[in-house]
Amino acid sequence: MTDYNFDRVAALYDATRGFPPGVAERICTWMLSRLPQDPTITEVGVGTGRIALPFIERGVRYTGLDISEAMLSRLRAKVPDLRNAQVAIADITAPLPLGDATQDAVIAVHVLHLVDAIKALTQVRRVLKPHGALVWGYTKHDELAPHSRIRPKFHEIVAELGAEKPRDFTGQVAKELLAQWGAHATRHTAAVWQERETPRDVLQPLREKAMSSVWLIPDEILAEAVRRTEAWAKTEYGNLDQPHTYDVSFVADWYQF
Repeated sequence: MTDYNFDRVAALYDATRGFPPGVAERICTWMLSRLPQDPTITEVGVGTGRIALPFIERGVRYTGLDISEAMLSRLRAKVPDLRNAQVAIADITAPLPLGDATQDAVIAVHVLHLVDAIKALTQVRRVLKPHGALVWGYTKHDELAPHSRIRPKFHEIVAELGAEKPRDFTGQVAKELLAQWGAHATRHTAAVWQERETPRDVLQPLREKAMSSVWLIPDEILAEAVRRTEAWAKTEYGNLDQPHTYDVSFVADWYQF
């Protein structure tokens, strides 16, 4: 099991992590262009469906797995008719409810760094067909965006206060295991769009514990880290409510077995 059950933020997830209109459709089209015709796809950590929805709407044979019933309930509400898709509760570090060598692709977006990478990837490898693909996706913000400057500063301050990161947030363990298995890795940018945010927009989810990266930080350290980070941001930006426009991209590390 994992400490990162997203039941607690299911109501906030789409507002804080959702894609702008059309982005998910572009990601879907790009992925399908690289897969066999009529593929079988599983997404681990499917959440509220921000990646899954266009696949489901196109009738793709899609399985969405997640540990959070609250997240899956929101996904089911969006698409009452799942057509060729199915969604189910599953701990992705335990045996997945899928047969061996049945999937053309497994999609993992912002999830592998939160779990036991060796256990999860062992299951991914088991269910992939020969020459199947792991699509490890994530969003990347422009390096000058408040998101890209404030969050690293916050985690730097957390470390200074004595709270170590509870997980391998760089995914290094997973990458090393995939290399040992001989998976061929290529990196792709599937979509680029623009967003606007203020420095306060970045600080507030940290303060409210809406981001999974803060859930295991002790409350007293979290409060002090947010206070120090806000003071730093005021020095850097002056007005914490001034919007900044920047590029965001969806990056996919494609591991072909």
